[in-house]
Amino acid sequence: MTTHRASVHAPVLGGVPRLDSGFTGRETLLEQIHEGLSSHAGARFLVDGGSGVGKSQLAAAYVHRYARHYDLVWWVTAVSDVEAHRSFLRLAEHIGLPVSFEHVPRTVQTVRRALADDPGIGRWLLVFDDASDVEALAADYFPLGGQGRVLITTRSPRRIPRGLVGGRVVPRLDTAESLSLLRGVCPDRLEPSSAGERLAEHLEHLPLALAQVGAFLRDSPLTTEEFLDRFTERHADLVSRMGAEDDHTAPLAAAWSIQAEELRRERPGSTGRIGRMALELVQISAFLAPGPIPRALFSRAEGLGGDPDQRCLLGEDHRLGEVLAYLGEHHLVRYDEEAGTFQLHELFQTVTRNALPLAERLRYWELAQLILTRSDPGDPADPAHRDAYLALYAHVKSTKAWSSRDPRVRDLVLNVVDFLTEAGSYDDAVKLVDQSVNAWRDDEGRVLHARLRRNRIRRIHGEYETALAEARELHERQARSSPDGEEPLEAHRAVALALSGLARFDEAERIFQHILDRRRTLHTESDPQTLDAAHDYGRVLQEQGRFSASLAVDERNAELRARLLGEDSVPTLRTELSLGLNLVFLGRLEEARDRIDACMRRFAAIAADDGPHALHGLLFLSVIHRRLGEYEAALEHSSRALDLYGRRHPPTVRQMLYCRVVHMVTLCYAGEQDQALREAEQLPRPLNERYPKEHPFLATSRVSAAIVLRASRRYSEALQLDRDGLEHLRGVYGQGALSTLPAALNLATDLYALDRVEEARELDASVERICRDRLPDGHPTMLTARRNHLVSRRAAGADVEREWERLCEDYTARFGPGHPSVASLSSFVRENCDTLSLVAL
Repeated sequence: MTTHRASVHAPVLGGVPRLDSGFTGRETLLEQIHEGLSSHAGARFLVDGGSGVGKSQLAAAYVHRYARHYDLVWWVTAVSDVEAHRSFLRLAEHIGLPVSFEHVPRTVQTVRRALADDPGIGRWLLVFDDASDVEALAADYFPLGGQGRVLITTRSPRRIPRGLVGGRVVPRLDTAESLSLLRGVCPDRLEPSSAGERLAEHLEHLPLALAQVGAFLRDSPLTTEEFLDRFTERHADLVSRMGAEDDHTAPLAAAWSIQAEELRRERPGSTGRIGRMALELVQISAFLAPGPIPRALFSRAEGLGGDPDQRCLLGEDHRLGEVLAYLGEHHLVRYDEEAGTFQLHELFQTVTRNALPLAERLRYWELAQLILTRSDPGDPADPAHRDAYLALYAHVKSTKAWSSRDPRVRDLVLNVVDFLTEAGSYDDAVKLVDQSVNAWRDDEGRVLHARLRRNRIRRIHGEYETALAEARELHERQARSSPDGEEPLEAHRAVALALSGLARFDEAERIFQHILDRRRTLHTESDPQTLDAAHDYGRVLQEQGRFSASLAVDERNAELRARLLGEDSVPTLRTELSLGLNLVFLGRLEEARDRIDACMRRFAAIAADDGPHALHGLLFLSVIHRRLGEYEAALEHSSRALDLYGRRHPPTVRQMLYCRVVHMVTLCYAGEQDQALREAEQLPRPLNERYPKEHPFLATSRVSAAIVLRASRRYSEALQLDRDGLEHLRGVYGQGALSTLPAALNLATDLYALDRVEEARELDASVERICRDRLPDGHPTMLTARRNHLVSRRAAGADVEREWERLCEDYTARFGPGHPSVASLSSFVRENCDTLSLVAL
């Protein structure tokens, strides 16, 4: 066995619960756990046992006793993925890793790698408490190496994962341990000595039940004998009505029925009132998710209670504190005043729910759902609300909030769907949508909004044909039922977005224009819905290559959004990014850089600098720096974007493919030709799988790959890619559109490299004429067109010396003497025309 040295520093204990004052015994188990975990780095130990036997307390006792052997101990509530994700997000923040609420599972993988690979973290221990599926937990969460250990508690080991050094089933307490626990809680209620033994035996030596009953007897007017008489009668009745799979809950259920009866009893003074409110809090909380419950859920729930005790409790924070202190003293909840949370044991939650008559059960269930609505932040896209929504999601699932008929609860469910979509948890979002659609048949409006969210996820997955058919069906239905309402506009927008994804921009533009006109008629120009419609319209103008028109829409929209929503709101920043992208296409690179840099600073100020919109900004900045000849900065931006995207998405989704194409060209310009060439060879297959053949991003990605192939002197292959790309782009945008010019210039460069000089010259001449008609003199594409045409004319025998000198002056005036394009003008060589696609998502 390896020696597990004690740490010289005080360990960090993250989320580790306090040890109950009544914890007793278990010495042999504690030693066995430590021996197993001390055997070697990477050791894993499993603690198994029935509900309520004290597995979590045993794990907490191990941590508190042996914490000095670790530098970091992190407690992970593993009852569900939601709770495990929250624990890993906090761990990522603690060890200084970027936290991605946009794709939480990728943050989990980042933490796993860091624990496995970073020796600076030191000796760590992860405690996974109350795991429901150990095998799945091991596959998704356990680090694969490093200087750490893993301790797991579970009620259902199923298949035990490989790599465990040991495991122990935690038995119920023996008689001596049970009496020790009871003496610690209610020392004056165990006479005669046989009373304690009978009490332990009736409660089947279950630590959870012993602690609760001991605290109850300590303060109850009932004698121990009176309690036992009642208990015997209740227990027999419960067992007679229970199935074999539930009879393990009978001792706790019988004991709780007596406690609840006494708490419900009218007593004079404040103690009786506190007891009744304590009962209310327990019965409401029984319907919430297992794990720590924020006290604030109840502090925000003023006015929701249906009876005086509930109204006195909900929204009254001081009284809530008194009730939680009472429940903590009586071992009914574990109250963490510092964290502002309390927790009921999951077995106790089950027993409490089952003890309620059906009508009462429904009443508390509905009240728990309503209480959640008071903690809905109301803006799922706001980064500041991510942790709140992650916590709410667990309770939405536990309370089956989608089954509610209350519109406030249904709106909460839709907001949680939006959060899950923003977080990249698409499967969870779809499941919640499907449950809602099935339950809300009486609410056509909210069914529409749920299905529109499902439609959005289809588009994210690239299922544009399916999304279009579904959106058209939704629009036709809404247009028949409420032709002048808001719902047809929402469905029509989904139709237009699907058309854009299929590169049918002209059809999409007509719909977006119609929606914008209707919004202006129904609302004001500065109404949020009108501004959303204006953003969509500016976007489709951009997709059509109408950059000046799009810029004018974006400038006005950015001004109005900043005034209405604030400069740091995500919608305002999205419009600012679109505005900056238009400036790039119009050749106003420095303005675009400054505008997008300002956006990035504001994203950082609201802790959203790793969100999807900010990542687009990183890619835009990479292209801008590339065009300004600042290749090191360009590579830094595209590398960071690729790293952050890679933590959220697999390598072949649309977001990653767009990022990889930008990064590929940047690698080429930065001299990393081997890496760029690998990407150029690997990208075509996933691009063809992810995009419909009509989509212009396929064409611009081919033109981008041709730049890389040309740098490797693979001119014939580059020629084919540029020719295909140009034909495709002309089919989408028209013969002389600005979006086609880079492909045409690069095709001429391929021809020139293959000694087809006359063909190159004719194409150069054609492109330069279009540029002179449509672009200002200082536009980078205009300068490239002049340069390349002069080179092909000179190769054909023309005297271009004076024109070349003027070109050198214009290049220097535009970019400065240090730009690589200016330096290369010392000889008559052509240059690539850099290309940029719109964000192809």
